[in-house]
Amino acid sequence: MEDSVEGVVAAHLAAWNAPAGAGRDGLIAKVYSPGVFIGEPGAAHRGHDGMNAAVSGLQEQLPGTVITRSGPIQQAQDLVTYSWTLGPADGPAAASGRDVLLLADGRITSLYVLIDTA
Repeated sequence: MEDSVEGVVAAHLAAWNAPAGAGRDGLIAKVYSPGVFIGEPGAAHRGHDGMNAAVSGLQEQLPGTVITRSGPIQQAQDLVTYSWTLGPADGPAAASGRDVLLLADGRITSLYVLIDTA
């Protein structure tokens, strides 16, 4: 199971780092359930269109940044969590936080984004 969870997390991060277009759309369709819930501080989205809007919003707000997993993946049944950093690919992190994922049948059904505060 750990290999498949590693793959889901890697594909999830790839979707968030992908530019708008067919590649991102394909990752979203593969990784997230059709009714996925995305809970962010101050915003909530649903479905593949909502996921695309959340990713686009982040990329528009912080162009040129990438999300990188910065800690181990932890799992308890259908709940998966790990820490991440956000920043330029070759520079210091501008933000950090934690994703909490709920999985069913190998796909993400819910994503909660927690951002570290100073």
